[in-house]
Order: sequence, then C-alpha cells, then structure tokens
Amino acid sequence: MWQIQNTIADPTPPSQPKLIGIWPAEGTNWTCHALGGDSGISLGDVDHSLHLRVANVGPDALPSAGEQYVCGDSWKIDYPQESGKYCLRLSIRVVHATATRIIWEPTFSIQTSLLDTDPSLELTAVGCTANLLAADLPPDVSASVARPSDDSGQLIVLLGPHDAPFTKDRSSGNRLDLRIFGEFLEKGVIRKARPWVILDRSEAGVSAEDLSQYGEELCNTPLPLTA
Repeated sequence: MWQIQNTIADPTPPSQPKLIGIWPAEGTNWTCHALGGDSGISLGDVDHSLHLRVANVGPDALPSAGEQYVCGDSWKIDYPQESGKYCLRLSIRVVHATATRIIWEPTFSIQTSLLDTDPSLELTAVGCTANLLAADLPPDVSASVARPSDDSGQLIVLLGPHDAPFTKDRSSGNRLDLRIFGEFLEKGVIRKARPWVILDRSEAGVSAEDLSQYGEELCNTPLPLTA
C-alpha cells in the first residue's frame, strides 16, 4: 500500500518541498521521489544507492508535480505544462514487491499544447555497468541491466514490444541511459511509454528464467487506459 509524503503545499519553514511515495514490503521500504522539476523523478531504495532517475533530455527541467492521488495499487501524478514544452502524467503501479526485489510499472503519458515539439525523457542509472542477461525474451522485448559499482544489486529496465523498438539506448560502460519518446509530438496527441523497472538486492540476483517470465508477463499486461 502506498504511503505518500507530500510537503509541496506546505509553505512553513524549514519545510522543503518533496513528494515521496513509499511502498513497504516485508520490513523494507522502496521509494519513489516524484517532485519533478529540477529534482526529477527517481525509483529506488531508501538510501538511494540503487535507483533509476527520470529526467528531461536537454537543458529544460521536467514539469513540476501538481495534483496527485492513489487509486488502488497505482499512484497517479499530474505534471502540468505551464511554461514548459509538454505536460506529463505518471501512473506508478507496483507489480511485485518483497524485501529484496521490487518491480515498478511506471506509465508515462506526454501531451503538448505547442505546435512544434519533440520531447524526450531519459532513464538513467549513474555509476553502474550495463550487462546483458542471456534470457529468452519474447519478440521485441528488451532488457537493459546495470549493477552498482560495489556489485550490491541489479537494476533492470524491461521494455515491451510497444516501447523497445522506439527507445534509444545510449548506455555506456558505466552508465545506463535509455531515451523514450523523442519524436515529433503533434498538438493534442497523447503518447505513452510503460517500462518495467526491476530493482533487486537478493544474493542470487534476477535469473534469466525470472527475466523471461517477467517479459511474458509484461507482454500480457494491457497498457493502462489512463495514466
């Protein structure tokens, strides 16, 4: 069950703006920092040593979070366009969670009121080395894998057939870097992307068999109608 810490609307010093969703699982808290703006968005653990960061590609910051609410096992956040180039809606669902592994399902929806934009989001894990698992994945499904420098876990971004062919992989030896969207966005059109983000701190790690199963599950999970 989501637990939300929200001080965006609290102007009382010394309160600092924050929007954090916490998902407790067997004594462990997994966290999502979702303030947006210059703070970006991240999915990770409490000490932030294993996390995926979401940011805008280019010099502009992400839109900042506005209205947010929890519906069942999904946390929904609206990032209005205001003075930026696009608006973003984010729905984060927890697919599976234990003390050592969580699978996040973030659904990103972007839309613009401008006539000429090509917004793109980057999904990055800094200070990690990308590794590929020899998993038997379904067609048009891809997995990008990263490990912290101390080899204390795994971070995997799993892309389904609706996203993998349209995602640019800019990863290097010490940085996982995936770019979603990035094409011309027509005014009024809504585009969606839905990666699965797997964070694992188990001793055995995510096996190729586990990853194949998650790939099948992702393909068989309908894209949410709303984000």
